[in-house]
Amino acid sequence: MRKLATALALLPLFFAGVGALAQNPAGANTTYLCKSADYRCTVGGYSATTVKNSGWAWRFYGGTWPSYNVYGPHNCTLYAAFRLEHEGVTLNWHANGSDWARVGAANGVKVNTTPAVGAIAQWDAGHVAFVEAITPRGVVITDDNYSGSYTTKQLLTKSGNWPSHFLHFSRRTALAEPSEAPVMNPDLSKVWSITKSKAKR
Repeated sequence: MRKLATALALLPLFFAGVGALAQNPAGANTTYLCKSADYRCTVGGYSATTVKNSGWAWRFYGGTWPSYNVYGPHNCTLYAAFRLEHEGVTLNWHANGSDWARVGAANGVKVNTTPAVGAIAQWDAGHVAFVEAITPRGVVITDDNYSGSYTTKQLLTKSGNWPSHFLHFSRRTALAEPSEAPVMNPDLSKVWSITKSKAKR
């Protein structure tokens, strides 16, 4: 009984540690609007099946590059590439998440610090995500994570986990604004403190 009580007492510390393994290169608090081991937090039809049937996204970032859980492959660069391919973008280069801004700029991609719907948010510490919406409170992004194998939808503010750069790609067709209403007052009880990042190695 004593061992059970000790184990139960340690559970909050364990789950706090799991939260700490999530990707937040700045090490700041992030408001999670969705966090799941499957693909429910992503947009654009991203799933284990659709990403494996994609073209250059899977060729550059699939196979042995992602981490895997029971739902399938997980990697931030794989998700970002899939979303770009889904939007009609074709890339002839690939890089670790930490290098997307540098390599993208060298290949003619517009890189700056201004967010826009459809841009790729990039952290120099090694992560990329897709910008879904701009709201008065900040930027809403979706991503997939190598470390921990989960997908998220997050609200980022400049006082928190703000990206190092935004990459703006030319598309065959204009990207429409998301049909869902901007998130104005997210549930702040779902704030996790996270510190570790890992992308394609």
